[in-house]
Amino acid sequence: MAILLKNGLMINQSPSAHSFATGDILIDGDRIIGKGTDLSARAAEFKDVEIIDATDKIVLPGFIDAHMHSNEGFEMGRYDNLPLEIWLSEVYPPLGAPHLSWRDHYLRAMLIAIISLKSGVTTLQDDVINISGTPDAVDATATAFRDAGLRGWITASMWDESYCNSLPFVSELMPKDLKAQLDATPAPDWKAQIDLFEELSGKWHGTDNMRIILGPCGPQRCSEKLLQEVASLSEARDLPVHCHVLETKTQAVTGAEKYGRTLVQFLKDMGLMTHRLTMNHAIWLTDEDIATMGAAGCSTTHNPLANLKLGSGVSPVRKLKNAGVNVALGCDGVASADTADIFVAFKAAAGLHKIGSFDYQDWVSAHEVYDMATTAGARSSLMEDEVGTLEEGMLADVILLDKTDWAFMPLHDPIKKIAFSANSDVVTHSIVGGKVVMRDRKLTLVSEADLRGEIAEAAARFERDNCPLMSKGAAPVRPYLDQMYEKAIARDMGLNPRVKV
Repeated sequence: MAILLKNGLMINQSPSAHSFATGDILIDGDRIIGKGTDLSARAAEFKDVEIIDATDKIVLPGFIDAHMHSNEGFEMGRYDNLPLEIWLSEVYPPLGAPHLSWRDHYLRAMLIAIISLKSGVTTLQDDVINISGTPDAVDATATAFRDAGLRGWITASMWDESYCNSLPFVSELMPKDLKAQLDATPAPDWKAQIDLFEELSGKWHGTDNMRIILGPCGPQRCSEKLLQEVASLSEARDLPVHCHVLETKTQAVTGAEKYGRTLVQFLKDMGLMTHRLTMNHAIWLTDEDIATMGAAGCSTTHNPLANLKLGSGVSPVRKLKNAGVNVALGCDGVASADTADIFVAFKAAAGLHKIGSFDYQDWVSAHEVYDMATTAGARSSLMEDEVGTLEEGMLADVILLDKTDWAFMPLHDPIKKIAFSANSDVVTHSIVGGKVVMRDRKLTLVSEADLRGEIAEAAARFERDNCPLMSKGAAPVRPYLDQMYEKAIARDMGLNPRVKV
């Protein structure tokens, strides 16, 4: 069925400017085939066409959340006042990690899909951290996204280094018996990681609006052989690579301790520093790192909510952009960002960079954040020719916002209003690949009423049965992580991302 969006206030985008004009958008199949002032005659040529009156709507391309961990869905709001490495031991305990049923994986992902869609996200770049190492987590996640109508770019997360070997100082601080217990925990070898990627890719890549991309969890958690294999696959298949890099000062210390160089230099030496690489977070960077990233044309994801919550620091967005690095916007996992609502991340990114420098010419603007949430997000997964704008020939991922909402009075600038005034409940319609997946705030492909009770029950069961065991599994390593953290933050790295933003 064709769709005609009639008389909406549409955005026109260029790399350096945005403008708005009233007009129509015509969709046929999964593509935008027309954009103009009056497309009624052209729409009438179709035997079956749905006309959506957008007179009171702002029409935008769907937002792209460029970094998420939907597998944390049942832990929103659980943690506070923990830095990343200690937080990780709770969320992903080295002993006693939970194993969920396929259905629970599905319900957890569905929760994030619903929140995402209702905030205007039409594409979710989901870095599913798959502790079990089985296909279930990613398979269930892709199924949930397909069922809800969300476009999913899902990483097959990979790591094959031992727990102690991925952190600085821990091996020397930890008792031998505990270290032996952790080292004895089986870790899939690099080939098993690649085999799992191939299995998931064969089932889902290019099917039902899903893509499976390469996701080495972090360079310090991966062997050189695994990283080199990822680099080869990325080049051979033109696949994006999403990897957590230099999120914290501890990770900067890890690079110096483990490799004798920065993690950026290490990734370059592994053959991964290309335009296909996205570095999630990328906070603790040297000027040389930034120049290297810009020369390679790589991307980063800016995740202000999680970085603030975990006290990680502030991404040097202006420096990165000035160097030619593509910067996309992400919520990050909902156990650190505590929401999959992209409007919340949008507001944080639009406000955060106005502190730390009095040079207001270098502050990050609302319009720059809008680009991070659209075209830059598409670029970070090598999909800039498919999504992120409303141009003819692009995939029909479109959202409508209620122009009559109190937050838009007076309208001034719609993008600034999103950044500073409106909440996500202004999103009334979401169209993904030419299908209306939300109409008047109601999802059309799944029943929220039917899912609500089951998701609530599964989340409560996770809290009751798994969370105590996760904390118990984290407890033995906590004293040594505290010591590691104190030792790492005392190290002078010549960087201070908490000040210059």
